Amino acid sequence: MNLDVSKDGSNFYSDEKFIYDSLTNAELKKAEAIQATNIDLGRIKNNSKVSFSVSKNYSKSETILHNSISGDQYAIPENESIKWTILPEKSEIAGYEVQKATTSFLGRKWIAWFTNDIPIQDGPYKFKDLPGLILKVSDEKGDHIFNFSGSKKLNSMPTETDNNNDNERELTVSAQKFNQLWKEYLKDPAKKIKQIYANSHVSDITVTDADGKVLTQSEVIRNKEQRVKDNLKKTNNFLELNLYK
Repeated sequence: MNLDVSKDGSNFYSDEKFIYDSLTNAELKKAEAIQATNIDLGRIKNNSKVSFSVSKNYSKSETILHNSISGDQYAIPENESIKWTILPEKSEIAGYEVQKATTSFLGRKWIAWFTNDIPIQDGPYKFKDLPGLILKVSDEKGDHIFNFSGSKKLNSMPTETDNNNDNERELTVSAQKFNQLWKEYLKDPAKKIKQIYANSHVSDITVTDADGKVLTQSEVIRNKEQRVKDNLKKTNNFLELNLYK
């Protein structure tokens, strides 16, 4: 994960996804320039395990989570400040003196280590509001851990287009609304597919499996529902419990 910091704010995102998005955007621009009608993006591998990103606006004290449900993009803003308890305990991380702090946030209890040597009141994901940069933060169960691995100066900040947040397609919703949409998705994960089939203009869509067998509409829907169930068995301990409760 990368945390890009400027005087105005920061962006936290997957480095692998940034690489994938950059390569994909380059191919699309190349195809557009030569007016190509057949674009093969299959050779570009997406090795990212993280699709969300977080942006912070310092002047507005605003944090925005950019996330998705079934391909639909959402921006979830908040202006909540984090109430930390700073403790006297100190340690060292990567040559920096760090101090311990704790908080209850995102439905979990967290332990953070921050350094005054880097006077940036920011950190990974949504974490912020400590006197220095947060170099390590983990929930008390050890399910989610962010560790500082290094830093460097950038000649320029990657733009929103480079990072492919695709703000034009994002729908801004509250955390409560996102949670409602998530619950609706779990009840009917194939809803979008059903809507596509219900559209008379696309009734002739043909879907095949890996072996080339043509699937019926009911098989496509069942496969989608099963994939969601299988994925939830693998990803069932979300970092932000309040969004997926």
